[in-house]
Amino acid sequence: MPQYQTWEEFSRAAEKLYLADPMKARVVLKYRHSDGNLCVKVTDDLVQWHLNYYTLRCGIAGGLET
Repeated sequence: MPQYQTWEEFSRAAEKLYLADPMKARVVLKYRHSDGNLCVKVTDDLVQWHLNYYTLRCGIAGGLET
């Protein structure tokens, strides 16, 4: 379960996972207001890959695309 330090690395790995099988990819965003922690997780249904990215900078949320 890799945990990425930079948003660029994480977004490239997440896109690669999504393009492998778009129907099985899932994204979970979790924000904890108490400590300002944003957690982004991307996984597939088989849970062969589980990508994590944690940040205390909420400005990164502006870079999220739908």
